Amino acid sequence: MPRSSLLRSAAILCCLASPATAQAAPNTGRVNPLTVPSTLPFQAPRFDQITDADYQPALEQGMAEQIAEMRKIADNPAAPTFANTIEAMERSGRTLDRASQAFFGVSQANTNDALDKVRSAVAPKMAQHGDAIYLDPKLFARVQALYAKKDSARSRC
Repeated sequence: MPRSSLLRSAAILCCLASPATAQAAPNTGRVNPLTVPSTLPFQAPRFDQITDADYQPALEQGMAEQIAEMRKIADNPAAPTFANTIEAMERSGRTLDRASQAFFGVSQANTNDALDKVRSAVAPKMAQHGDAIYLDPKLFARVQALYAKKDSARSRC
């Protein structure tokens, strides 16, 4: 993971990994292709298998998974370290990343009424999701504790 990305996350929180669980599409038994890592090169989305109906459930599952991952980080009784806080935060939300990158790419390039409805339905949920992470006092306290030790960490490098 690039250090700049990790530091950016820490800075956002200061001033703010678990594998995806496959989700069967409702009433079909079919696994939503957005809820599992792609086998294509560079983990490109399997657009040949994705339908408009796959996006909203995958986005909602991704948000729920990331909140659970963040809760685990926030509730970690161990003293905050870069690895168990910042790196763990960076590793969280893989399903949400996968689903949102595919959804927003498609909806911006080739939208339709179904995708517009999904965008309208998930926009307030995504905002609430971000707030739940960035405004979590326990997560903030962990990052703030690391930030307070930044000078001593630099002197060891």
